[in-house]
Amino acid sequence: MKLSRRELLRSTGRFGLAAGVALGTAPALAACGGSGSAGESDRSRLGWIQPKTGALAAAYKPAYAAARLAVQEINAAGGLRGEPVTLLEEDDEGKPGTQPTVARRLLRKEPQFVLGPTGSSQAVASVSALERGPVLQSAWGVADTLGDGRRFPFHYQLVFNTRQQATAVARYLFESRGVREIGLLVENSEYGDSIRRAFSSVLMDNYRTKAVSLQVFTPGTLDMAPFVKKLDRDGAKAVGLFSGQPQTSVLTLKAMTATGYAPLTVSHELSYIDAYDAVPQELMERFYTTTYAAFSYPKGSSPPTGRAREYAGKILAEPSAAGLEFTAATSPYYDFLMLLAEVVEREKTLAPDKLKNAFDKVTGYQGTRGKISFTSERHTGIDDDTLVVASLRSAKDKASMGGIFRELAPGSRA
Repeated sequence: MKLSRRELLRSTGRFGLAAGVALGTAPALAACGGSGSAGESDRSRLGWIQPKTGALAAAYKPAYAAARLAVQEINAAGGLRGEPVTLLEEDDEGKPGTQPTVARRLLRKEPQFVLGPTGSSQAVASVSALERGPVLQSAWGVADTLGDGRRFPFHYQLVFNTRQQATAVARYLFESRGVREIGLLVENSEYGDSIRRAFSSVLMDNYRTKAVSLQVFTPGTLDMAPFVKKLDRDGAKAVGLFSGQPQTSVLTLKAMTATGYAPLTVSHELSYIDAYDAVPQELMERFYTTTYAAFSYPKGSSPPTGRAREYAGKILAEPSAAGLEFTAATSPYYDFLMLLAEVVEREKTLAPDKLKNAFDKVTGYQGTRGKISFTSERHTGIDDDTLVVASLRSAKDKASMGGIFRELAPGSRA
């Protein structure tokens, strides 16, 4: 049976503006109809920036699995304004330097919306290049500048930012675990620079202290041993590991295993769960990750039923998510597209400027990973209390549903 737009939004738990999504004072949503003969300006065109080639193609492919699910669901319910969503796919090779060229190619095709790219460096370059569109865009980058609505008025950040992440990690290490000697291991990138500044600021502002060691590595580095050894020599008893490339955590674990250095560590990304089998249990039990509270559960419990679990089931059934299900589930793209569909239906327009005005009024939208709100200045949609610290070891448990759900770390607050 084919679902209408109204039925789709209700079935995914998102229908009903009065129940927590404030988008203005106009009447309730009307079902999206269409004659099938819409003009070119009435057809939704979604720019899709993804690395199809290059070193990051395989690692970032699962990030778009949820987006494909969303497009399938939206089109099955009648598309946007009665027309299927047309994808305008561009290969950015996972590089910041390609973004101006990609933006020029996309703008010639006149998309109203753009999804991607993935990676903070790529995202900042892309958003800057697409500003002249204008197009409504959501990239996967956590650098806090991407949530600044004054600098990037048409970009919406549907992930936590570096300030939120730094606050959660520092609070966990300093308050929950009582560690004072904290080292930083960060990549040399837009994300690395942003998290380094944010973490240093949080340590000084909240705890009047500094990191005992700061190690910066080039993205793509294969040997993490020199950085791990320096952290050890500098006396770091806990480490904040921040890289946007999933393989970095695996390489760091290998280096720690080889050197015998086992600090309490909180990492940005821990996705390759099959690589953990060779890691000593002692190290596994001291390695944690940041994730969304919706994808966590208390020790001795199991993932809750409801929207997040249903969404996880969809991710597990999506072939393009295989092997990196955690990455696929935590991607912002499903929530962006489903929110976009609701706003388009509500406003009855595909015009980016009108949709921007509506996005700026979103309050308490219930996404798969938590509630989302925007203002004209604050385009980071994730609430501060959405982020938690969770266990690495639990990703191997059957209850984790392929590593999507993680057991809360000892002392972490959900």
